[in-house]
Amino acid sequence: GERLRALRTDFDISEVKDLREIRERHGTTTRKLVGHSGPVYALSFDPTGGAAVPPRFLLSSSADATVRLWSLDTMTNVVAYRGHTKPIWDVEWGPRGIYFATGSRDHTARLWTSDRVLPLRIFAGHLSDVDCVKFHPNSLYLATGSSDSTCRLWDVQTGLCVRVFLGHQGPVTAMATSPDGKYLASAGEDLAINLWDLGTGKRVKKMTGHTATIYSLAFSQETSVLVSGGADWTVRCWDVKSSGGLATKSSGGGAGTGEDATIADANGFVKRTAGGGGGGGTEATAEKEEDDNFATRDLMETFPTKRTPILNVHFTPRNLCLAAGFYQPPVGEMPFERR
Repeated sequence: GERLRALRTDFDISEVKDLREIRERHGTTTRKLVGHSGPVYALSFDPTGGAAVPPRFLLSSSADATVRLWSLDTMTNVVAYRGHTKPIWDVEWGPRGIYFATGSRDHTARLWTSDRVLPLRIFAGHLSDVDCVKFHPNSLYLATGSSDSTCRLWDVQTGLCVRVFLGHQGPVTAMATSPDGKYLASAGEDLAINLWDLGTGKRVKKMTGHTATIYSLAFSQETSVLVSGGADWTVRCWDVKSSGGLATKSSGGGAGTGEDATIADANGFVKRTAGGGGGGGTEATAEKEEDDNFATRDLMETFPTKRTPILNVHFTPRNLCLAAGFYQPPVGEMPFERR
């Protein structure tokens, strides 16, 4: 028979690109997980697969006093864990993904496993809300921070409190354990970050510089840098190995100069002596000062944002620091979604 002849086509490869752009522009990259009956306060991804494998499960804690386990394969709720009697402020998987812990307004922290609906341990001892929980890298200990201004370290196997950390002047809002397991960092509404030695239970140093509540802390992979984020719209980097202490201001100022002289004591705190001008009538006073707005010497760098409170900071396995927050428009400025 007669051979078929090729027909001319007006197909243009550029049209495919346009279709792809249209699909991406109108498509969705998010999924909504519906199940809680109140605000969701904390999330934690399953760490079992490590950084190379996408997580398969997600935990969420809520004001409805439940923790829910979500399958990221089917995007459905698998289990609802009930036991707390009041809102659950924080939830975190253990490093090996077997256990997870919660902290609640009912003054307790609880230890759970994903295959049981009831808690394995109840950690009771705090006098107020348990605001944050953090596992030790070896999974054998759990640190809790509370509105009673204390942090506690619990033995996961026995449920006993083995350390009580005293030093904050307000609720503890954030904690981080160092990857080498030696240190615990805690921060709170007193605008201070305390570094604790887990072996001795003593405070190593106090770091100040933030001017508003600190929301999140994270150690670098080699434990040499601590990063913090807070309501003052800044991300700050701290030298963990430095001795710290308040930096002295001006070294000048003696009798007759009318200026203040500053002297750092053995602990690094500043003693400020008022210069009264010769043998004047005012008394020269020297007082130890711990001004929370006065940055300590271990503050390495401050990264300001454009009116963005930093809610979470995180180090990746490659030691890249991620910071997340939301932009606060000035009073009278229209939010982005309404423009």
